[in-house]
Amino acid sequence: MAQKPGFKRNAKVVEQILKKGPGLQAALRAAAAKVAADIGGEAVLEEYETDRFVVGIKVPADAQARDGVATRAAGRAGLTPG
Repeated sequence: MAQKPGFKRNAKVVEQILKKGPGLQAALRAAAAKVAADIGGEAVLEEYETDRFVVGIKVPADAQARDGVATRAAGRAGLTPG
């Protein structure tokens, strides 16, 4: 039986790209750095790995609760916080 033409997703490769892909990591770091720079000195970047590579931006809870500093900075950078 012939295989259907077209794209076939390889879950293991996708997993490796999301965890270890240098291009993806560089893009995430650049986006997070842009947001952190907009926030200012109170923002701290934190990199970690779950089922994928993540760059988190920590801000003081009161600044986020009162002014939404991280949400607003992400919005100005064209990102949707999640």
